Amino acid sequence: MRGRLLGTVVFFVFFVLVTVGITQENLTEPASKVTLDMWFQDWSGGVSWMRDYAQWFESQHPNVHINLIPVPFEQLFTKLIPAIAQKTEADILYGYDDWVIGRDVSKLFLPLTPTIYSVEELKNRVFEAPLKHLTGSDGNIYGYPIASGGNAFGFVYHKDLFQESAIDVTSIKSWDDLKTVGKKLTVYNPDGSIQRSGVLFSYTEAANALLDMIIMQGAKDKLLNTEKAEWSFNIPEARNAMETFYWFVENKVYDPESGDPSVSFPNKLGAMLLNGPWRVGAVMTDFPELDIGFFMMPPFPTSKTPLQIGAICHWGTLFLSRRLEGDKKKAGLLYIKQIIDDPLTFYEIPFNHVPPYWVGVTSSKKAVADLRAKEAELNEYSKAALQATEIGVPALSPLDTKISEAILIRSVIFPEMQEVFLGRKSIDEMLKYLSEYLTSQEKEIAQ
Repeated sequence: MRGRLLGTVVFFVFFVLVTVGITQENLTEPASKVTLDMWFQDWSGGVSWMRDYAQWFESQHPNVHINLIPVPFEQLFTKLIPAIAQKTEADILYGYDDWVIGRDVSKLFLPLTPTIYSVEELKNRVFEAPLKHLTGSDGNIYGYPIASGGNAFGFVYHKDLFQESAIDVTSIKSWDDLKTVGKKLTVYNPDGSIQRSGVLFSYTEAANALLDMIIMQGAKDKLLNTEKAEWSFNIPEARNAMETFYWFVENKVYDPESGDPSVSFPNKLGAMLLNGPWRVGAVMTDFPELDIGFFMMPPFPTSKTPLQIGAICHWGTLFLSRRLEGDKKKAGLLYIKQIIDDPLTFYEIPFNHVPPYWVGVTSSKKAVADLRAKEAELNEYSKAALQATEIGVPALSPLDTKISEAILIRSVIFPEMQEVFLGRKSIDEMLKYLSEYLTSQEKEIAQ
């Protein structure tokens, strides 16, 4: 009996050592020079950030070259899964966690656990919320969430316009304050039409905020019944939220015909824009002469309401192709591990560039700790990202919908809001349509 027990123990120890050896071997430097093709969302600040980081990474790992391939958002969304099925995907893939809702990621991507870390070790390094859709049926994690733009976490604004109107941004504590400030910042033409909107709601993140505002009124379960897969916008809380948005149109504080905010906001056709902190870098990369700030979303409807945001918060995620083998597999794993182990280098590249490449919410607990430890040295963009993370992540209140952000927000809710803003639909018609259409989509996916 003792002999059998001893044999079992010896075999177990041998198995563990072999397993650890394989894991460690996977994390060694590749023996030969390899090139990793990387698909990344094509926005100017982000591409500059990734190029700078790739250059730094290559200096640390001379046998690895990162071939960055920018892909527009819409194309990336539509090609990611089909390319994997056709085995034409890049080695490193950027996408959003909500794009893989309802799919078993263990069938799509290379596992990051336990090869790089155990599941628990990785969870100790990353906030848990972004990992939900990245966990496979086997319990392992198949993507690394690098960041969120913090959609609808607050407002970007022109500092000079606030200064000219003697407005202290820290005085904005509620949506009533936003109304007052927005009215003060609005400029009119002689005929009474709007020359400059006090605030712009002309981007999809107004739809994110609409959901957040409903949830902050305590109506999360009324809005989406997950057991029945039913949406209901025909509720007082949804009407209250939409009427608040419409107040800015009725009172000529927001011109819904101001156009694309990537043009109207930099040209100061709006003093502030409901958006995420990511827009700071997006504007200042293309318009470095502008001085843009960011402040967090006020609670709705009052300053005493608990802040709940991120009803739909998608996380930019790096995935590795399952087809990676040998030295390319080692290189891909090293690339992800480097970001996890040394997040400060990764995030300081966009924050510290002048102008900033990107400002947003990090998923890395270590990055937060490292930034907090050197708070006195941080520039305002690092501080904005730290604030958006420390306030925004605990306030996340995600809806358990199976509809992706690209469909729910961009293709359905925001276009319906625009119809109301432009006077082509009533609020009642909008709420009825959203209830019926989204319920049909939710049920279809659930089947």
